[in-house]
Amino acid sequence: MISLQPPKPWPHAAVILSGGDSRRMGVPKGGMLLPDGRNMIEHTRDMLASFCRQVVIAGQPHGVVGHQVIEDLRRDAGPLAAIEAALASDISPQYLIVPCDLPLLPAALLARLLLGDDDGMTCFTSASETRVRGLPCRIGGECLDEIRSMLDGGDRAVHRLADRLGPAATRVPIADRERDLLWNVNTPEDYERAFRLLKDGNA
Repeated sequence: MISLQPPKPWPHAAVILSGGDSRRMGVPKGGMLLPDGRNMIEHTRDMLASFCRQVVIAGQPHGVVGHQVIEDLRRDAGPLAAIEAALASDISPQYLIVPCDLPLLPAALLARLLLGDDDGMTCFTSASETRVRGLPCRIGGECLDEIRSMLDGGDRAVHRLADRLGPAATRVPIADRERDLLWNVNTPEDYERAFRLLKDGNA
């Protein structure tokens, strides 16, 4: 069950991932409006700012101002390259990495990731899925060398980073009924469903 208590203040930085081509959506996802008038980056920013010391944006800010923007060190290398750029920035010793396209994600669920080895990685897993969910995740600066090694070898899969890190990766179990809260918006149909759920107050 998701705790109804707000997460405790976290003294590190959150990173919103807003890169990518959004090919299946057809338009950049981060700038798409939700029922309350905020775009998806603003929605994610406000949620993270409620309990994280600092919020930075990796990718296009889509009109959101007042936050440091991190640019990838490698072009077209996916979310893992954005994580590499965040860790290389030395903004913080730890980061909470959150894609901008998870509009149903509550802060209380996300705060479960603020556990584990400070220098390692924490990610979600469920009994009905064969692999861990790479995103969202909490990750420490000591993972940078492993990420660089993966990218240098052509491996861009964030979920495989947990396997590479071994015992330094903490897996946080979630119930099957909570999986929809981690559902990401990739297509117009996904967006319409998320918009409807948020408008009706069912998320």
